Amino acid sequence: MPAAKQTTDRQNPQTGPRTAEGKAACRFNALKHGIYSEQQIMFDESAEDLAELTAEYHEQHSPVNATERELVDTLIHNEWRLRRMRRVEAVLWEHAANTYLTAHPDEPGCNSADAFVTNSGAFDRLQRIVNACERNFHRALKELNRIEVARGHARRTSQPEESTPAPAPVIPFRQTPQPHDDAPQSPEGDASVRPNSGPEMPQTA
Repeated sequence: MPAAKQTTDRQNPQTGPRTAEGKAACRFNALKHGIYSEQQIMFDESAEDLAELTAEYHEQHSPVNATERELVDTLIHNEWRLRRMRRVEAVLWEHAANTYLTAHPDEPGCNSADAFVTNSGAFDRLQRIVNACERNFHRALKELNRIEVARGHARRTSQPEESTPAPAPVIPFRQTPQPHDDAPQSPEGDASVRPNSGPEMPQTA
């Protein structure tokens, strides 16, 4: 049985990408489901751009659980929609200008004000979408930052604190030397030892 298994393993080796091209292609695996699915790629959008955006946010925040991954996904989703809305705005300006010139064939051209008035309703709806995306983005970013700060604080408090060495005793700069016990001392009251009172005067008869 082990020999058969080894033969099967040799026939069907399962190895990951080893070349730089293969590793780069693996980043598109995240586009198979959820907000990374190919359904998020519209018209002139690029799957490579979405994969790069996803990798950047995951590398920056490094989510460690489902809650953090959901918040990172919210950042990616709203960032991607904001990029799309910027392209939509550029197209709306072109359509508004063409609509104005079609309605006013005698006009030599169309300025920004004319285009905006012509299609102001579409611009208002676009701005509401942009505002909603920005609110969702910053709300998720604020919550994610709060979790990351709390996680870092918990990691620091879980580590043992380093013991602070006791301060060295302060030694006075100068001390008066104390006599040792074995030092010779003059015995007090010894008759053989008299204080020097000067030269001895001769006695008179």
